[in-house]
Amino acid sequence: MNTAYKWMGIVFAVGIALMVIEYHLATKKKEGFTPIDRSRILGIFGLTIFFCLLVGGVIWLTD
Repeated sequence: MNTAYKWMGIVFAVGIALMVIEYHLATKKKEGFTPIDRSRILGIFGLTIFFCLLVGGVIWLTD
């Protein structure tokens, strides 16, 4: 397995885990799940994709 793909998968898994934790905490609030929570989760998803590409690119360039 390519090292870049492995690390991109690890970063993606951590990002998805953060999204799940954020969703769980947002539904526990007394206000419930709000549009602000939705935008925060989508922001985490965007950052996850960015960091996946960044890690993959750095590893690809150094190999």
